[in-house]
Amino acid sequence: MLSRSRHLIAVISGLAVFFAATLVALSATAARADDDCDPPAVLDMQPDGTFSCTIPGGTGNPGSETPGGEDPGAPQPSCDLAAAPAPTGQVAESIIDGPYCVGERFCVTTSVFVPMANPPGEPPNEDSEGRLRFCSSGLEYQWESAWWTGEEEPPTLLERARTAIGQIDLATPTLRTSPSGRTLVRVDTWFWATGASTSESGSAFDLVATATFASMSVDPGDGSGAFSCPLTTTSDAAASDCRYRYRRASLGGGATVDGRPAYRASVRLVYDLSFTVGGTPVVVPGAPTTLEAPVATAPIRVDEVQSIVTGVS
Repeated sequence: MLSRSRHLIAVISGLAVFFAATLVALSATAARADDDCDPPAVLDMQPDGTFSCTIPGGTGNPGSETPGGEDPGAPQPSCDLAAAPAPTGQVAESIIDGPYCVGERFCVTTSVFVPMANPPGEPPNEDSEGRLRFCSSGLEYQWESAWWTGEEEPPTLLERARTAIGQIDLATPTLRTSPSGRTLVRVDTWFWATGASTSESGSAFDLVATATFASMSVDPGDGSGAFSCPLTTTSDAAASDCRYRYRRASLGGGATVDGRPAYRASVRLVYDLSFTVGGTPVVVPGAPTTLEAPVATAPIRVDEVQSIVTGVS
């Protein structure tokens, strides 16, 4: 009986030593992990002694960067990598890293493959290699950007689109009318715009933004609202394509002609925006789809003429 008691005590003592050693090891691991998990990162310790550092609202280990300059540890919307679509074809065969999250998208980094081209410009050093990023919102992976290793990643597609749009200089049209400056109630008045652009473009890196004329609208200024016209640039075209009949005189108008009250008519030109990268059309999520030229105005005085019959011969 005494022998059994001594054996039981020995077993318990051995287990105590084992658990104490385990706790010390786990504490040491946690201490090392804490050294690596800089705030706002928090330690996520697993039962097997492994750990990871996560940032609430983000993913990954702070300070680590995915190719292309994205920091997955930065607070940002995160995607569910378990739902990432499988890359296919050449994209799948050329993957260097990924899938990983960029905001709510799934992205992969690949080496350059045919028919994709190297990034524009010369590599910054002899060891530089071309990299491509393809991203998906849940469907197919689409090319998004290219860069050389050893240099900063170029601006995002959206940033390039905004820069290119900012370089588009749409001319301010001049609004013309006939009769010019003064018309009559119930008489056709023609409107047209001179000096208007039909298409303009701007570029940033390898992206080109093109503004193509889409619509023209004229507000006669009398409170009736704007009406649509095709792009009308001559008086001959205005005679059939862009005309209006005023229904009342401009006595309460906000402009003047020869010291008399006049309406302030205006013309608005809207352009559709499209984008290409290396000559290939692309869709840029978040980029505007239209652009307006500066609004042009012109005063027009509207008189009402009454005829009085005094006699019939």
